[in-house]
This record gives sequence, structure tokens and C-alpha cells, in this order.
Amino acid sequence: APAELQRRGFRFLGFSLDLDGRKLTDPTGEPVSLTVSEFDLLAALVEARGRVLSRNQLLDLMRRRNDDVFDRTIDVLILRLRRKIEPSPRNPRFIRTERGLGYVFDAPVEPLAVS
Repeated sequence: APAELQRRGFRFLGFSLDLDGRKLTDPTGEPVSLTVSEFDLLAALVEARGRVLSRNQLLDLMRRRNDDVFDRTIDVLILRLRRKIEPSPRNPRFIRTERGLGYVFDAPVEPLAVS
């Protein structure tokens, strides 16, 4: 497909994250319902995969600095994301907490061209 018709996205452990279409599908192809903030947070984590991001960095990447979002809101969003994408939310594999530092997305990620 021509480049202008392709969308940006990522695949991780069967999930497909369509950045332009703002959709997440699970390994079976079913859509995963995410709020705007959950989607923005997941996109920020996946795009920075392997890097530890502080709450403030995540807020900046989510472009939510001027909204009514506080650094502790990130913790709540992380909890909700884990419930939606982690096989075992109590023992997360994809979104790890680095105590005192922040969060890191720790899963193999590959770019995905979505047409």
C-alpha cells in the first residue's frame, strides 16, 4: 500500500497497537476497550520500550500536563492497563514497576504497518 495509506503501529506478544487508528487488538483479534488516557499511556510505554520512564516523563509523553492528570493518576492507569493486557495483573510481565524510578514496558515489540 502507498505510504500515505499505511498507519503506524506496533505488535507485542500477539497484541496489535494501531497508533493512527487508536485501537488495540488482543492476540485473538478482538478489540480491547481503552480510555483515551489508557491508550496514550500504553502508546508512550510501547514507543519507549525497554526504557524506565518516571511518572512525570509519562505525563509529558501523554501530553497531559495541562489536563487534570496528576502523577499518581499514572499509577491508576497502569493498574487498569495491566488488568486489560497482562496474563496475570498481579505478576505483570509487560509493564514492570522499577521501584523509586517509574515504569518500563518490557516485552518484545516490532513495528507494524497497518493498512
